[in-house]
Amino acid sequence: MAEYPSSTQDKYIIRMPDGLRDRIREKADANRRSMNAEIVALLEEHYPPQTPETVQEPAARILLWLARRIRRQDPKPGSARDRRAQLYETVASDIVTRADAIARSAKER
Repeated sequence: MAEYPSSTQDKYIIRMPDGLRDRIREKADANRRSMNAEIVALLEEHYPPQTPETVQEPAARILLWLARRIRRQDPKPGSARDRRAQLYETVASDIVTRADAIARSAKER
C-alpha cells in the first residue's frame, strides 16, 4: 500500500455477507496486518496497476511511462509532481477504458 496520509486516499464503504468480515479478520491477523491492509493487498493482487507493457493504446502507454518516471523520483504525496503522475495515470486509464468500449461497440455491429 502506498505511504499516503489516509485523509488523501479514496474511501469506499462496502456491505459484506455474514461471516466474511470474520474471515478477513482471521487472515489479516495471520498476516500481521490490519483488515484494511489485508483487503487492499487482495484487491491489488487481483487488480494490478496498468503498466506501459500491459497497455496497447500508444497515448496511454506514453502517459503511464511518464507517470512511472515521476514516481521513480519518489515525489512527496500531494506535491505537484505527485498530482501530475496521478493525472497521467487517470488519463491513461480513461483512454484504455474508452478504447475498450469502442472496440466492444465495433464488435457488436
